Amino acid sequence: MPAIEENYDVVVVGAGHAGCEAALSCARLGLETIIFTVSVDSIAMMPCNPNIGGSSKGHLVREIDALGGQMGINIDKTFIQSKMLNKSKGPAVHSLRAQADKANYSMEMRKTLQETEHLTIRQAEVSEIITVPDEETEGGQRLVGVKTVSGAVYHCKAAVLCTGTYLRARCLTGEMITYTGPNGLMAANHLTDSLVEHGIEMYRFKTGTPARVDKRSLDFSKMQEQKGDERVVPFSFTTDPEDVQIEQVSCWLTYTNPKTHEIIRANLDRSPIYAGIIEGTGPRYCPSIEDKVVKFADKEKHQIFIEPEGINTNEMYVGGMSSSLPEDVQYEMYRTLPGMEHVKIVRNAYAIEYDCINPNQLYATLEFKKIRGLFSGGQFNGSSGYEEAACQGLVAGINAARSIQKKEPLVLDRSEAYIGVLIDDLVTKENHEPYRMMTSRAEYRLLLRQDNADLRLTKKGYEIGLISRERYEKVCEKERLIEQEIKRVDTVKIGASREVQALLESYGSIPLNTGTGLTELIRRPELDYWKLELIDTERPKLPYDVAEQVNIHIKYEGYIKRQKKQVESFKKLEKKKIPEHFNYDDVPSLRLEARQKLKTYQPVSIGQASRISGVSPADISVLLVYLEQLKYKRG
Repeated sequence: MPAIEENYDVVVVGAGHAGCEAALSCARLGLETIIFTVSVDSIAMMPCNPNIGGSSKGHLVREIDALGGQMGINIDKTFIQSKMLNKSKGPAVHSLRAQADKANYSMEMRKTLQETEHLTIRQAEVSEIITVPDEETEGGQRLVGVKTVSGAVYHCKAAVLCTGTYLRARCLTGEMITYTGPNGLMAANHLTDSLVEHGIEMYRFKTGTPARVDKRSLDFSKMQEQKGDERVVPFSFTTDPEDVQIEQVSCWLTYTNPKTHEIIRANLDRSPIYAGIIEGTGPRYCPSIEDKVVKFADKEKHQIFIEPEGINTNEMYVGGMSSSLPEDVQYEMYRTLPGMEHVKIVRNAYAIEYDCINPNQLYATLEFKKIRGLFSGGQFNGSSGYEEAACQGLVAGINAARSIQKKEPLVLDRSEAYIGVLIDDLVTKENHEPYRMMTSRAEYRLLLRQDNADLRLTKKGYEIGLISRERYEKVCEKERLIEQEIKRVDTVKIGASREVQALLESYGSIPLNTGTGLTELIRRPELDYWKLELIDTERPKLPYDVAEQVNIHIKYEGYIKRQKKQVESFKKLEKKKIPEHFNYDDVPSLRLEARQKLKTYQPVSIGQASRISGVSPADISVLLVYLEQLKYKRG
């Protein structure tokens, strides 16, 4: 019987958070798209903590939304608790985090995929990529299709690999090893061989997850209740804030103690992590409880969050206590925690090992340098986290579509978006562990706040074709209102009247000796735009998000101006392009290490070259001088 053969514009391999965004972006741009998954029930599954957002990750979700992605919309529909983190700090590090109903999140995303035109869902394992020699690049290849384990061939013009943690996956709980993907789902065991045959360098990484426990076996009276925000802020700029004011579910806080740590230390020889059974490198910023106890030996306790997995389940997630220790040890250590003395485990904690790529093999477009038409996103690129995965899937999907449409690719730089920082870090730095986004990685974080993601990126989403004209025009109107109000506030003078003095006194602010500008008062740490409303008699009625931008701009104007100047300098180096297939051997005085690194990474600009590990400022100076001489010679 002949094998099935079908034709599509784009093939997406994997239906996790990266795969969903990649497939939706391609289909919404009018390309016939097929998404493959080892199980249709695993679409947008949350095998680890069922939450979206968090410190710096909330920024990514807002940026995904501003570009026309789905994650923010989906969590707004399915969250059960929401919190704005870091509210006591400045706006640059405010980050939204929402606990999701795990089953509903997956179901809602699957529904979205099913209702999207030009998108086909297929449960099958992709085992090979099919390429032909590329006539446009010397020695390169061009993707023309994929093959499944059954022998079916799907011809395509581009493909996006979003395999997550499924490639040659194995799960470890003490001495017990199962050759499955997360949550006991089937692993994808064949694609790695095909990728290696095509010259793609693979890494072996690991991650882990804690146990899920039965809510009925917990004593919450011994834990601290953690409630959501009184006023919920939505993730998506399209969500009506009134639609997310729901009755929220509580999370709970408990702690490990010396007894817990004693049990863990006594059983380290039974942990695959410490017994040498695990080959893969784990995430430094999300360590297992074994790692925490060993590396932070002086700490007497660690925070543990007990978080619900959903409304219609008794399963609770034991946040902060991922482990690969054996089942009997898990019971013993979990039962030392206050409120968990009689805990019943529903699903054991486990570590998972999987294949992923060295992301240095990718351009900033997330296309493979050696294989034209093959793109890559998510944990397969050596990152960790749902949000990091989703934003890469979105960018990879957009660029797969634009390559077919013969349009300029979308490349966000470090001054434009957290997404730009993340992708730039992946493709220019040496990553020997799963990459996690953090606010400290973003040099221009005062400009790249989560509250202004729509102002920064909606225009790009509109130009790409994922944002409607109506939504784009709303953002343009918001910009106009912000600018207009900042100008008005700058002209408002406040006198030293009794009413003014009383208001200032009520907020512990120094009284006025003489009149001053409203702008100066807003800049006082204890005051803000809203607190001064009573003495600002001509103030127009503005939406909250407009007033928020006015307040931030006025309060941080000096810092914002300084950071914008830094961005200008950064942009100058980004604009200095390095010719394609540039021969670094021709550059005299370039150090050997720098020459080797530059050949490997093939940076597209001087700015990108300057961020490569092993390339020094002196090397950049040499390269700049040489490129100027070359330009002069060519006249």
